[in-house]
Amino acid sequence: MLTCYLDDSGKDAQNPITTVAGFIARNEQWAKFEKAAELHFTEFNVKLLHTVDLYHTAGEFKDWTLLKKQFFVGRLCREMSSRVLQGLTMSARKTSYSSRAAESDRKKTITSYSFCFNVIMDWILTGVATGKLAHGEGVAFVLEAGHQNNDEATDVFHDIRKLHDLENVLRSIRFAEKESSRAIQMADLIAFYSRRHGAALEKAPIGEEPQLHFDNMMNLVAGSIPVRSFVATDFDQTPDQLPSWRPPRRSAASS
Repeated sequence: MLTCYLDDSGKDAQNPITTVAGFIARNEQWAKFEKAAELHFTEFNVKLLHTVDLYHTAGEFKDWTLLKKQFFVGRLCREMSSRVLQGLTMSARKTSYSSRAAESDRKKTITSYSFCFNVIMDWILTGVATGKLAHGEGVAFVLEAGHQNNDEATDVFHDIRKLHDLENVLRSIRFAEKESSRAIQMADLIAFYSRRHGAALEKAPIGEEPQLHFDNMMNLVAGSIPVRSFVATDFDQTPDQLPSWRPPRRSAASS
């Protein structure tokens, strides 16, 4: 069976976009990654990869040089490269999403967090790299515990499962603490850096978009693992589903 580990970034009010991101692999490959990654965590004397601390050189990463940060993350990405099928990162502009939702005649619309999760489910079920495997072997989702909209994401999962008769494909959804696995911690890393990049793209004039780098971390990830990434900046109103996502004027990355 496949398992997709996901985390979010940007839920605080000052961030213009919200992001849900992570990685998908077969369970046996995740087990191999966890074992291999632990050796690097031990070597670097890191107990928990909390990306905000890594970025700010705080906590366990106090006094680390940029080169040391990149070397540590690069080690982990290399361990993922032969085991993980794909990285997935979906973002939505909060203000646009909220405005379109408010314009809807529907009594209830999902939050941007659950919307991003919904898109990632669709990518997995229809994607070239994952669709056939997901339908043949089934896929489970593990999201970080503690998000205020996790109950809604669970409802979305079961609604899609029932609506499209996917009981044998969408196997389960559960929530785990960041300390529970290195896979969740890597989901935190891609969510953090891809959200920052998406926000920078939004601010930059067309034609002057920044290159895909934030301490070169996204380059390290994307150079090791195929990553599917999108930033939705506006949304259509359709009779059966609102909001539905549509291509923005530019995307953070694509594969």
